[in-house]
Amino acid sequence: MRGVKIVLVVSSGVSLYKSIDTARLLIRHGADVYVFMTPKAARLVSPHLFWWATGNKPVVRLTGATEHIEICGKADVLLVAPATANTLVKLFLGIADNAALTCALAASGAKKVVVPAMNLAMWNTPQVQEAVRRLGKEALVVPPLVEEGKAKYPPPEDVVEYVIDATAPRDYEGLRVLVTAGPTREYLDDVKFLTTPSSGLTGYYFAREAAARGAEVTLVGPTDLKPPSNVAIVKVTSVLEMYQAVIKRAKHHDVFIFAAAPLDFYVDNRVSGKIDSYLPQYQVTLRQAPKIAQDVKKYNPNAFVIGFKAEHNVDEAELLEKTRRRMEHGGWNMALAHDVAKMGFGTLKDRYLLLTRERTEVLGPAHKRELARAVLTAARSQLKRLN
Repeated sequence: MRGVKIVLVVSSGVSLYKSIDTARLLIRHGADVYVFMTPKAARLVSPHLFWWATGNKPVVRLTGATEHIEICGKADVLLVAPATANTLVKLFLGIADNAALTCALAASGAKKVVVPAMNLAMWNTPQVQEAVRRLGKEALVVPPLVEEGKAKYPPPEDVVEYVIDATAPRDYEGLRVLVTAGPTREYLDDVKFLTTPSSGLTGYYFAREAAARGAEVTLVGPTDLKPPSNVAIVKVTSVLEMYQAVIKRAKHHDVFIFAAAPLDFYVDNRVSGKIDSYLPQYQVTLRQAPKIAQDVKKYNPNAFVIGFKAEHNVDEAELLEKTRRRMEHGGWNMALAHDVAKMGFGTLKDRYLLLTRERTEVLGPAHKRELARAVLTAARSQLKRLN
């Protein structure tokens, strides 16, 4: 979000202190953050804390400097967090009886993200639900965390993801995207299994970015990460289940992103129950699994395929050679090569070598969401040429 101007409107919910962390996270993603507070919010938490967090002096009352026009009227994103019941209804009705709400009204050209937070009884009232429904037509409304009788402010990291969603171009509308994510598990018995240390984060961010850009997205994998509600989930456990799930849907998707780290083998002699722990040794037979990313074009020759090639502790020349061989064998349109010995699994950052048939480009190290955005932008350019 480098260069993105965000106006953060803070109302007087008791969870407003979380917006300090939200502001800091947005800044770490490169955004410029300006804060407008309601008078009651400014009495609960000192504006100086938001000044410290953002480097910009918060506005509580308008002056002759017309801050609502000079700042809010030029914003890229309007983030209302937290949005109390009172603020939600006023936003819906267009009431501007304080500087923060005047700012919200003036930011007519900005993308809008609203973060409701209040007691659950207030959240469930018809007036608030109608306001949420109507606001949802022009804004991303972040679902509150419902627990302990409250509709709570979600984790700031989740709020930031919705803000990033709002900044995404809508250039994948009409496309169907399938993403694989996470590890697979190959059970030796009903207790023990072989797997990889993949977290599923890479696939999760690709799925989220594609959905934010307007695609109809299916995420296939065992990952426990919770994607946005507009992503369809297909839960699988083993590599054969993942293969079957993808092949079954091959003809019905346009773009395939194979970000999962499935095992290359499956267990041929799985036993029921539990292997006796007193056995001096136990022999396991592993069979080579079919390659999902290599076979998808057999079932959908027009598929646009983005494949991943992970290696461990190899030099760049060898990594490139192995990736190009895999790319040619599978008919991939684009490949992402990375050395897991350098960045590892489960990290929020990664570094890719992006390969197309014409060029090679280094991406990162960067946050995986940023990498997903860069890759999908490059893929969109290729898709336009193909069409």
